[in-house]
Amino acid sequence: MMATRIYVPCDTTALSMGADDVARLIEHHAGVQGVAIELVRNGSRGLFWLEPMVEVETASGRIGYGPVEPDDVQGLVEAGLFDGASGHPLFLGPVADIPYLKRQQRLTFSRIGITDPLSITDYRDHGGFDGLETAISVEPQGIVDEVKVSGLRGRGGAAFPTGIKWQTVHDEPGSSRNTSSATPMRVIPAPSQTGSPWNVTLTC
Repeated sequence: MMATRIYVPCDTTALSMGADDVARLIEHHAGVQGVAIELVRNGSRGLFWLEPMVEVETASGRIGYGPVEPDDVQGLVEAGLFDGASGHPLFLGPVADIPYLKRQQRLTFSRIGITDPLSITDYRDHGGFDGLETAISVEPQGIVDEVKVSGLRGRGGAAFPTGIKWQTVHDEPGSSRNTSSATPMRVIPAPSQTGSPWNVTLTC
């Protein structure tokens, strides 16, 4: 029998709202009912007013419930949590259809809230190393050309094309390069550090 995958976030906001107790109680009730589950501690999707937001993976996608307090867990289980049932007031429906998320196209945050942030396997399974693996197989000029075509630009007011920067560096003689950013004291957002650390490692 396939285990039902249950997601309970482990970011600081969810933890401060009792996510650890929610996760523990879900495991307890699954054991009592003899239901096989795989508990994944994911990052937060950023809907902090719904934290802890519990998600259940179903054939039709991930179903959300929230905000879930420890005292809610038994009622959720009795209402069919492990099947993604809708008979509970905390039922949110398919997470991808929540208006706040549905209207977004996430790029940097595309895996945050989706994966276990500490699992390199989970990161790879969600395409995390696709770009790196492609880059390793391409000649340096090919990589520069890809960056040019992408239209990537700097974050500053000038929005200077990154492809031009990379081409300039590529064309310089010698093997030494300055990898420092023009932006002093770069700040990597906390959600990226805690919710998708492998992504941060690859982009540093």
